[in-house]
Amino acid sequence: MSEVKKNRIGINVQLLKKPGIIYAILIFGLLSILTVNAVFAAMVEGKIYPGVKVANQNVGWLTRAETASKLKSQPQNYKLKITIDDKTFDLTTRDLGATYDIDKTTEAAYQIGRENFAITGLFSALKNGRNGYVYNLNNQKFNEVTSGVIDSVGRSPVNATLRITDGNIEVVPPQSGLRVNPKLLRQAISDSFLMAQDQKLTFTPVIVEADIQPKDTLIAQDKAKQYLAKKFILNYSGRTFSPTPADIGHWLVFEPVYNQDKTQAYLNVRIDDTQIKGYVQAVANEINIVPVNKKVVISNGVTSVEREGKEGLAIDQDSSSKALSDAARANQDLSYNIPSSKIAFKTEYNEVVALGYSKYIEINLSSQHLWAYQDNQVVYSSPLTSGATGAGFPTVTGLFSIYYKTTGTYLDGRPYGWNYNVFVQYWMPFYAGYGLHDASWRSSFGGRDYYYNGSHGCVNLPLATAAFLYSWSEVGTPVWVHN
Repeated sequence: MSEVKKNRIGINVQLLKKPGIIYAILIFGLLSILTVNAVFAAMVEGKIYPGVKVANQNVGWLTRAETASKLKSQPQNYKLKITIDDKTFDLTTRDLGATYDIDKTTEAAYQIGRENFAITGLFSALKNGRNGYVYNLNNQKFNEVTSGVIDSVGRSPVNATLRITDGNIEVVPPQSGLRVNPKLLRQAISDSFLMAQDQKLTFTPVIVEADIQPKDTLIAQDKAKQYLAKKFILNYSGRTFSPTPADIGHWLVFEPVYNQDKTQAYLNVRIDDTQIKGYVQAVANEINIVPVNKKVVISNGVTSVEREGKEGLAIDQDSSSKALSDAARANQDLSYNIPSSKIAFKTEYNEVVALGYSKYIEINLSSQHLWAYQDNQVVYSSPLTSGATGAGFPTVTGLFSIYYKTTGTYLDGRPYGWNYNVFVQYWMPFYAGYGLHDASWRSSFGGRDYYYNGSHGCVNLPLATAAFLYSWSEVGTPVWVHN
């Protein structure tokens, strides 16, 4: 009888040479695998694969509902202590604009290992089953808060720029900054959201070089030199106005320009239209003529011209400014004739009612003004401050006359229940306790502040006005008070 050969694991080699037996073994192995897979698939049906964790929470073998309940029982707002150098910022996930989505977090955990073959999914879950929370982020709030943290520590770099003084170009050197890396800080904070737990983050600021160095200003220097060398001339009626290099220097604005991904920058120069308009305004101040309004007085229905009107003149500042701006941007010289137009004067009418007296005083409470008339001519006018109408002390209205005159006296309001006793140089009462007098305690007259800050009913006058009226009037001089 021949010897039966066996391989190292004891399987009969002769048997392996028979195809039927090989197929049977393969089929048996495949069926065993499928059986195990089916059993395991049934075990995890509707449940999260074993080995899956959400942050530090083990959720393996739990249903979706059980997982959501477990996660919702945990705090939804976590503390984050950020330390940068000697500064500490205590924030929460909500402060930073992050809110957790438990439903999406649960679904993400459930999908781990959900592959076509359950057994391979198990191995995947055991190996890669650690999952973070799903959260929603208010990007605007997140960027605002993190920018505030970044800006409050250290200092920002200052780009190199150009300065023009008296037409000469100077390079202003850059200044290095000291900042925490914004990208690293924001990424670390975002990663902390996934863990959903109180955490401490520590960062060390680093030196940040300015984006624009002196070499990056060369293009702007060349352009600025070209602008300063240009000749801009504004012509008007034989006069010429030409901005100096110092003037043109005020028109130039230097600002950084970045490429699309903000990895490179250079200094650019542009024309500031506002500054050009300011220059043209200065030219207009030398050319423009303000119109003089015609003044007409109507006294008792009789019209007379007190002052003739004169036309004014104004240059067209908008077209002149545009011509300068266009020429500067095109880097071209300019000779421009300034257009102008006449400005018509207006007519002011002052209608007065002259009383039939050779001498009288008119007081207009609405305009807070006084006129002294003699022979129907105004011989003196002045602002005044009357009674505080809004405070319950209006000046009496009507036609009265000065019934007494004195100098260097005290006006005592105490008998009337008012707490004042003031000295006046001139006192001219015209009705009961109402009168005309100087008021050294006032710094101005004629304003609308009389309504609440006026007198107790008297007519307060500048010292010069009171002195004139005292010497000009007599006892019996009419005083006409109206609104």
